[in-house]
Formats: sequence, structure tokens, C-alpha cells
Amino acid sequence: MERTSSRYFAAAACGLTAAVVAGVVVLDRLLAGAGRNDLGLFGVNDLSFVVAFASASSVGTVLAFKRPSHPVGWLFLALGGSIALSGLLEGYASYGGLRNWPATAQVIAVSEELFIPWFVLLALILQLTPTGRPLWPRVAALTVAVGTLWFTASLLAPGIPGQAVLGELTAAGLVAGGFSLLVRFRRSQGTERRQLLWLAVAVVPLPVFVALAFYAADDHPVLLAIATSGFVVLIPIAAGLSVVKYHLYDVERVLSRAVTYLLVSGVLVFAFAAVVITAGRVIGGRTDSAIPAVLGTAVAVVLAGPAYRSFQEAVDRRFNRRRFDTLRVVRDYVREPTSQGVEEVLRGALGDPGLRAAYWVDDREQWVTQAGQPVDTGPDEIEVRRPGRAVARVAVGPAVDRDLAEAACGQALPELENAGLRAAISLQLVEVQESRARIAAAQLTERRRIERDLHDGAQQRLLALALNLRAAQLNGRALPEAVDRAIAELQGAVGELRELANGLQPALLSDAGLGAAIDDLATRLPLPVEVHATDQRFPAPIEATAWFVVCEAITNAVKHADATRVDVDLTAAAGVLVVRVGDDGRGGADADGSGLRGIADRAEALGGSLRVTDRAGGGTIVTGELPCE
Repeated sequence: MERTSSRYFAAAACGLTAAVVAGVVVLDRLLAGAGRNDLGLFGVNDLSFVVAFASASSVGTVLAFKRPSHPVGWLFLALGGSIALSGLLEGYASYGGLRNWPATAQVIAVSEELFIPWFVLLALILQLTPTGRPLWPRVAALTVAVGTLWFTASLLAPGIPGQAVLGELTAAGLVAGGFSLLVRFRRSQGTERRQLLWLAVAVVPLPVFVALAFYAADDHPVLLAIATSGFVVLIPIAAGLSVVKYHLYDVERVLSRAVTYLLVSGVLVFAFAAVVITAGRVIGGRTDSAIPAVLGTAVAVVLAGPAYRSFQEAVDRRFNRRRFDTLRVVRDYVREPTSQGVEEVLRGALGDPGLRAAYWVDDREQWVTQAGQPVDTGPDEIEVRRPGRAVARVAVGPAVDRDLAEAACGQALPELENAGLRAAISLQLVEVQESRARIAAAQLTERRRIERDLHDGAQQRLLALALNLRAAQLNGRALPEAVDRAIAELQGAVGELRELANGLQPALLSDAGLGAAIDDLATRLPLPVEVHATDQRFPAPIEATAWFVVCEAITNAVKHADATRVDVDLTAAAGVLVVRVGDDGRGGADADGSGLRGIADRAEALGGSLRVTDRAGGGTIVTGELPCE
């Protein structure tokens, strides 16, 4: 969104500059019609300012669209606009003086001082090239402050003492900008050194041109024009040549696209014209027929896609080798996948070892890694989409060209989709493994509980019974008394075994069905339970799982929710048994607690699901859905 809005601003700036130039042309024609031929297009008889405007505006436009976050593009646009504005004000002053237009004197005053912003803009361009950050921030800030003060003083209080000093300080800031670029050039290596070479050459005579400009300011207008154009023209031209030749400011992609569109447009126009002419000759003298235009349009539409791809590949191979090589690696992989994963291929193609991808799983509505692990994604990641749905999000490092990364991810879309399918399967496997591990752990815990309860309860009673009977036999005590005690101990053991069995599946479940077993359970609970259950029978695993869902939900309502009432509903429709248990307690049940998580695992093992939600007005609703066909 930010990049798009920046491009809108760039387009608006270019449109405004074009409007200013159009105004200059109109005024120039008006002056020519009035017999004033002493003024050129920009207020001077020198083509150098036309070249300065064209080069500065061109470089600024390309940079503003390609690198909207880089300040140099906007500075070049401002420089081109200020040069155009100078011509517009000169034309207004000249023609307005003939026609008595208002504010002519004020326009003349502004136009005479409009060269001052050129010094400041050029100084900032040199100090911010190529990184966008000044080598000496204080010098850059001081140059802007002094130049603004000089321009303001020249407009509001011309001739006051100190203006010459302000001008010299601003000029010193421009020279300092050239010196900072030479320092960067000396420190640079490889590609960056080649990028800065022509600009470094252009700024070497900068002190001489600045000194000549100040010397010729009042008495030598021709020398002033030559000296000023020496830096106003050379710096934008040198920057433009570096952009074209060595891709200064990383704008090669824009250039390659522009060349591609130009070539494709030429081919389509030629094809359209050829078809229209040929069809017109075949049809003959029927000048009102739309058939040639329709045929020409159809041919152009058919040729557009293949022509664009062919030319873009050829242009990228020549002007943007980095992009060409990257996309070729990805295309080759998509055509003939290897044992490498798509993420590994993108890492190698983009030169980003930290690249990672996340894949969208629709039915779970979450992002996961290729291994099926849930992952959080950021808003700055590249999202790869099919119409109407997301496929993947790719995170790249800050050093990677985002446009290139987006193009590479777009080329890799088919393999990213395949990786997403594998990620969804991996997610299911991970969940199955985790569910099995939890079920195994729960079974082991339950087994140990039962063993402990048997050992500490019924087993101890039965062992004591055996010892008492043996003692009675050995001591010769009266057997009736021993039998009475044995009966009491057996009754206690039976009671403990019954209590223990309450936590297990009751025999009534298999004999009479799910509804009868729940009705029996409800009669032994300390709070009212309303049961609405179908009489339909289901497979034993389904009935056992539904039983445990009901038991766990009721146990939570009694122990933790302070409920005063529980409702149990069991319905079957469309091959699904729906178990719904609601209470009027305080709510807030933890779906990831050991008990609810355990019965959720049981439900999922059968292909079902379990949901835990808060009920409006207070309470909890546990809903299990179990496929029963």
C-alpha cells in the first residue's frame, strides 16, 4: 500500500512538471507572436537548461517509481521541476510585462533567485548518493538550513549585509557534497565503484564551476550560464548514464520493463497494421467494414502474451542479468522438479539463506511450516495467491530485492501449492502423532490409577480377609465369627470395586444402549440431569466415546463449574451422532485440560471432533460430533 501511494505521488509530481513545461511552451509561443524572440524555452538562449531539465526529470521519474523510499529520486524530480518553474516564471514576467499582468514584479524577483534551490538540491543529491543516507549528516542539515535562509533573505530583504556569506556557505555545501561523493568513490569497490565513476568525474570540476558562477553573477551573463550549466547539467547526465550503464540506484528492472513494453508495442502496432492493410485489400473497396480492425485486434491479442514473454526474457538477459538468472533457475525447477524443496531452490536463486515459507491450510485456517508445525506470519511477508485464496507466505531478508523475490515466488507458485498440500498432510500426521501420544499417556496414567486403587483398596481388603481366615484356622477360633468378619470385608471390597468400575464403561452400555446407560448415570448424580437421547444403537466404539464425552462433561460441571443443572442431548442425523452436554455453571472451561483434551483425542481418532464453548448467560457447552456410518 505504501509503495502504491508513493507511485501515485510520483505520477502527480511528473504530471505537475509536465503542466509547468506546457505553460512554458505556451508562453514561449505567445512571446514569439508578440515579437519577443530573445527568450528560449526556459528563459535563456541555451539548450543546456533544456538538457538539465530532461535529464533530472527522467532520472527522478525512474527512481521515484522504482525506489520510492530513496530520497534522491524525489530530489531529482524537484530539481527538474524547479528548472521548469524558472522558465515558467521568466516567461510570465516577460509576457506579463507586455500585457500588464498582475504581480509581474514579484514574479521577476522570485525567478531571479530561483537558482538558489538548485544549489541545495544538487548538494543533497551528491551527499545522499548512492545509499540514501548522508556521509556527514550535520553538513547536509547545515546546507539545507543555510540555503533556505539565503533564499528567504533574497526574497524578503534583498541587499542586506550577509547575503554574500550565506551564498558562499551554500556553495560550500554543494562542494562538500561533491567531496563526500569522491570519498564514497574512494572507499567503494566492485560494482559500486563503477556506479559512482561517472558522477565522481562530473564533480571533480565542481569547485571551479561554483567559483565561476559567483564571479560572473552580475556582470558576465554568458559566463554565468556556462558555469551554472557546468554542474546543473553534468550531474543529472552523469547520474542518468550511471543508471543506464551500471544500474545506479538499482533501477535496471524499470529500464528493462520500459524497453520490453516499447518493443512489444512496436510489434503489436506493426502486426495490427499489417493485418488491417492485408484484410482491407482482400475485402476490396468496402471502406465501412469493421472486419480488418477486428482481425487486427484479434491478432494483436494473440501475440501480446508470447511477444511480451519473449522480449522480456531477451531484455532481462541483456540489461538485468540478475533477474534473468534468478527466474530461469525457478522456471527450470518448476518444469522439472528435483529432490530439492521449493524453499531450498528459492534460497539459492535469491541468495537468501534465511528465506522461509509458511503454507495456508484452509480447513484448519492456520499457517504451517512444510513440516506441519503451526507458525506465525508477519505483515511484511510476500503472500502468494491464487484467485480467491492464499497459497503461501514467504519471508525474505531486508537485503533481497523485494520485486525480484515477488517475481520468483510467482514463478514458483505451482511448487508452492504442492508444498502446501504436503504441509497439510504433515499437519495431520503431526496431530495424529500428538493425539496418539496423549492417548497412550492417558491410558498409562489410567492404568496406573486403577492399579493403585486396586492395590490400596480391594486388594488390601482381600489380603486381610485371607490372613484373618488363616489365623482363625490356625488358632482354632470359632469359624462363625471369622465368617461374619469375612462377609463384612467382602462387602467392603465389592463396594470399592463398584466405585472403581464407575469410572469405566458400564455393562449397561453394551446391554441396553447409550440412552439407558446415561439415564442410569443421572440417577446417581448429586444434581438434576435432564437427558434427551435417541433410542438408536451405534457401533460399540462410537457409544463408548459418546459415554466418555458425557461423563467428562458432567464431571467438570460437578467438580469445577458449580453447576446446579446439566442437560444432555444425543441426536443422530446425516450419519453423525451429536453429543451435547450443557451446564449453568460459571463457564470458562479449558479445552486443553487433560480431561477434555483426552476425550477430544478419542473423538478425533474416530474421525470426529469436540468443541468447548461458553453458553450465553453463563455455563459451558461441550459438543462432540462422531461419524456413525
